[in-house]
Amino acid sequence: MTTPPSPPAETAAPAEAASPPPPARTALPPRKSFLARTFSLTIGQAFSLLGLSTLTGFFVLALDFAPTGTTFDLGGAVTAIFNRAFTAIGWAFDSFWKPALAGAVVVLPLWSLWRLVQMPFRKEP
Repeated sequence: MTTPPSPPAETAAPAEAASPPPPARTALPPRKSFLARTFSLTIGQAFSLLGLSTLTGFFVLALDFAPTGTTFDLGGAVTAIFNRAFTAIGWAFDSFWKPALAGAVVVLPLWSLWRLVQMPFRKEP
């Protein structure tokens, strides 16, 4: 009985095989500070924030909202909004800064809190 010939021995790879050079590292731009990353705005975002503040201010001033008051009637508030809406629009053209400031008192703290909560999930360099 004849034994089959054994397969040829595999040749081992040379110990010093040519490996590709490591990729060149590109310089990353310097990272912005925490405050700059959290509160930086574009011009469009600033105008949106101003518009939202003004709109909120219309509602705050139209309701004569007093958070320290003991009575607050939601139905009366909605009726007052509809009754005063056209008057408020005309008044806003005369004195724009009042509703913008009243709305900013409500919107800016909420916006700041939202940006702080959102900060760990933002992907910026």
